[in-house]
Amino acid sequence: MSYTGGYKVLDSKQLDKEISGKINEIIDDIIKIRRTIHQNPELGYEEYQTSELVARKLESYGIKVARGVGGTGVVGLLAGAKPGKTLLLRADMDALPIQEETGLPFASKVPGKMHACGHDIHTSVLLGAARVLSLYRDRIYGNIKFMFQPAEECSPTGGAKKMIEDGVLENPKVDFAVALHVWPDLQVGQLGFKTGPVSARSDRIFLRVLGKSGHASAPHQGVDAIVASAQVISSLQTIISRRINPRDSVVITIGRIQGGERYNVICDKVEMEGTVRIMSPGYDDKIPELIRQAGEGAAASVGARFEMDYINGYPMTINDEALTKKVEDLIKKSLGEGAIKEIPLDAGGEDFSFVSQKVPSVYIKLGSSLPVSSEDVGFIPLHNSRVIFDEGCISVGIKTFGIAALGLLSEQEEKHGE
Repeated sequence: MSYTGGYKVLDSKQLDKEISGKINEIIDDIIKIRRTIHQNPELGYEEYQTSELVARKLESYGIKVARGVGGTGVVGLLAGAKPGKTLLLRADMDALPIQEETGLPFASKVPGKMHACGHDIHTSVLLGAARVLSLYRDRIYGNIKFMFQPAEECSPTGGAKKMIEDGVLENPKVDFAVALHVWPDLQVGQLGFKTGPVSARSDRIFLRVLGKSGHASAPHQGVDAIVASAQVISSLQTIISRRINPRDSVVITIGRIQGGERYNVICDKVEMEGTVRIMSPGYDDKIPELIRQAGEGAAASVGARFEMDYINGYPMTINDEALTKKVEDLIKKSLGEGAIKEIPLDAGGEDFSFVSQKVPSVYIKLGSSLPVSSEDVGFIPLHNSRVIFDEGCISVGIKTFGIAALGLLSEQEEKHGE
């Protein structure tokens, strides 16, 4: 399955001028929306205020709205003047359980919750694109679906999969999809493109090492689960160095470890939690078995037992080669050659991957960096309590969605591919 459409490129200079003018007219309103969402962050599947704001805005643009898709998701449908294919544009809406420390005048008002991954930007960008594209119905051959998704941060039960189960890719059937994500590694005005795998498979592991408690003075009478867990952690890294092809990329990280009740008692149980990031094909089934083998062997070497729960998370997001090149060419004609940056595969997980499994898709990184001066810190990364995004990226994102949509759904030169 891949993108096979052939389309006439619109007069790029005239279209660029028109869209830029429309964006300039609405950008202040869109930034206000972004700041409202930023001040009122909601965690996954709790995006009640955000989704209602989105739905009301879409309705005010004359776009048909479906609420409650996949829980708190919203879908807008814009029908063009002529029949054709259906393009899906996607944004996620959820925040993170982080206490904001940016000092912004529109910082989060909700203790312990923050838009530290830029989903407030994504939501406002897609609303801006919906508003602009609603003015171009007569130029659209086909339909545009606006997918406002809950719970991207809630692996393994993210909102994209639930929205797919609720039919977001049907009625009308979606033919291809485009998504954006803010990216502090890129400057405002730059867009990151990559064909093939663009984000890693992201799974979760829950590990338990079971020993036997005893007095710290007599370790031979107990089984020390802490010592055993240290062996297990070391053995997991040996998987990477000795069981994985050095040309391939897999990362196993233990991010939480808990064990022991008292300083002079041999610990009988250690619990660990971590992630597996797979960036090369062929390891989805192999890694769980390698972890089980390594864990059982390491624990047994000191007399302990090993248990594992392996939770499949988000698969790799795959950018369709033909569609990616088409969108890249459209953007290049509008924003210029210098706007396009080739990016490496990202080790982070992303549940737009479930969409990319179903239809040809493009996942683009939207430059959003705002430098912060410090002896120790350059750019502030995503998921940081002090991350600040340059709001200049919002207009770039709106234009990217707009140019891509009008280019892909303009009058056809060739018959639609299957």
